Amino acid sequence: MLEIGPGRGALTERLLPKTKRLAAIELDAELASFLRQKWAQEPKLQIVDGNALETDWSSWGEGVLAGNLPYYVASALITSYVLAPGRLRHGVFLIQKEVAERIAAAPGGREYGYLSVVCQFFADVKMLFSVPPGAFNPPPKVDSAVIRVTPKAEIPAVDQVRFIKFVSACFQHKRKTLRNNLSAWAPLEEVDAIPGMERRAEQLTPEEFLELLGRFSAVPQTPVPQTPVPETPNGAPGQDPVSD
Repeated sequence: MLEIGPGRGALTERLLPKTKRLAAIELDAELASFLRQKWAQEPKLQIVDGNALETDWSSWGEGVLAGNLPYYVASALITSYVLAPGRLRHGVFLIQKEVAERIAAAPGGREYGYLSVVCQFFADVKMLFSVPPGAFNPPPKVDSAVIRVTPKAEIPAVDQVRFIKFVSACFQHKRKTLRNNLSAWAPLEEVDAIPGMERRAEQLTPEEFLELLGRFSAVPQTPVPQTPVPETPNGAPGQDPVSD
């Protein structure tokens, strides 16, 4: 098992009895030193100094990924995992509930957007349960949730970079139609020749985005602005769940 951001080890303590080997990636050098001292006599725990956002998940062997993720990097971490999961067959994450709802949202809903499409195209996503602020010490100002993300064994052949840029372009102005948003992607006459351009991006399934992308020529006519990955940093990052 691979844990992201163990902090002071509240989750680590619960994971250790359930796995034959646990590696934990910790950015804070003082916390990493604390964990090494705390479990100095635990041979199956490996503390790794590093930034999970810069981790190559394919460099790890077969296993699973878990973490109580800091709210301000949760969506970026999960996106990096679903795009290149290596042999880590699924991830279970405690994140801000609002972000979890966006990741798992169905087409047509208010929460459905860029993050929903990218995660659901490359992975199966399931909200498992909510976690109230009182489960943390100190309590954050927001609710949290546990979400399971399982990278798909098979996905259609796709240029990841182009697909992500295209989805971003479609959601650039969420309340506008696909026709308006894709006017920077292709000449307007090419856009108008495709049926359904009066719809909004939130109405399309992840698979429909790939189908729509296939109708366009390879390169957008002008640089397409990138939609930032949704973040809501008003929680308290890096907190440990109350261990009891």
